[in-house]
Amino acid sequence: MAEASPEGPGPGGRGLGAIPAVRLLRRGPFAVYTLFNCLSLIGSWGQRVAAGWLVWEWTGSGFWLGVLAAADLLPAVFVGPFAGALADRWSRLVVNRICQSVLAALAGLVAVLVFADAITLSLLIALSTLKGVFGALSQPARLALVQELVPRADVGPAVAINSVNTNLARLIGPAVAAAMILHVNIGWVFLGNAAVTLLFVFALGRLRLLPSRRERPAGHVLQQVGEGFRYVLSERPLRLALVTMLLGGVLVRSLAELLPAFAARGFADTATGLATLTSSLALGALLAGLTVGRHFSEASLMRNAAFAWALAALFGFGMGLASGPWLSMAFVCGSGFGVARGLILTQTFVQLRAPDAMRGRALSVHGLIARSSPSIGALAIGSAFDVAGLPVAVSAATIAFAVVFLALLPAILRQAAEIAAGERRRPEG
Repeated sequence: MAEASPEGPGPGGRGLGAIPAVRLLRRGPFAVYTLFNCLSLIGSWGQRVAAGWLVWEWTGSGFWLGVLAAADLLPAVFVGPFAGALADRWSRLVVNRICQSVLAALAGLVAVLVFADAITLSLLIALSTLKGVFGALSQPARLALVQELVPRADVGPAVAINSVNTNLARLIGPAVAAAMILHVNIGWVFLGNAAVTLLFVFALGRLRLLPSRRERPAGHVLQQVGEGFRYVLSERPLRLALVTMLLGGVLVRSLAELLPAFAARGFADTATGLATLTSSLALGALLAGLTVGRHFSEASLMRNAAFAWALAALFGFGMGLASGPWLSMAFVCGSGFGVARGLILTQTFVQLRAPDAMRGRALSVHGLIARSSPSIGALAIGSAFDVAGLPVAVSAATIAFAVVFLALLPAILRQAAEIAAGERRRPEG
């Protein structure tokens, strides 16, 4: 059998080895993937902070920070659906290796331009757009790869570990980037990201996947893209979960794209403040990943994801009002916790509910929303910030979330109750 035993050392499977996260990280392909993915993510988050710092230094504008976020994330709207079909047709491992290789080359190119003092705002935006395209192309394959690295029973812990990984990188990457911005040429941030991404490409080439019976879907790519959207729209539980995530992404998660503006308001030094607030956001997200357990039913996944987004909005409202560094750090941390918990639970719900033949395309819709919604919100909230100020823009966004969320909540709870009833009947069948 390909599945690893859940038991660890000691009688009856007791001990650290019985904890799913510990067992998954001790050995096997998922452990290798996690280690090198973490290094790559540290470089990626460092690059993201460095790019935001450059744009803020050049413009001092919330709108241009939103444009940078859109350049990185909005390509998912156009590329994401085709990326899902790609993930269901081709080897998900090969797709990841190709896309990560291109991302390493793009980071290296930005580094060369920075060292040569040839980088401009328009060029940085253009290269960030290319980065967004290849990031979007790899997203469904990267998410679906989880079930080729771990057994189905371990999907929840594996998704949580990936979230912890991402947010640990979000904690470390900005701190490293801020130190490099202060003490060395900022080009080293981009060059470092290129190096660690190449290490990740090498590690992907050495992974051994679990046996899979996945069949290549029939029909041409456009037909498969259409099938993916029809499947998600026809599945009411998936539709509700993803609409809630879209709402949270546009009106709450997008606040993270404006952290340079929060840093300029609350800290004497913008670079230090940006690193501090980004790390606070990552700390909250890290705590969310560590507190997500293994034993979630689909019904509880759906309910808990919805309430996680509501918690994130509450802390986001506080972000708009807080002016001192300590309060800002606390509210940013709380918002990071809620957002990460919502993302983890929603992705786990989609992973478990979608059949393998449709998983790449279902996750492409998830990825489209996850990647594009913050950039849409950042453009809108950033523009409102330039006109009305940060507190008004943030308060308006989080209040709008609360109004729409309360309208959706009865349908979410009703659907979760129907899923729970089906889960209770399942053993009898």
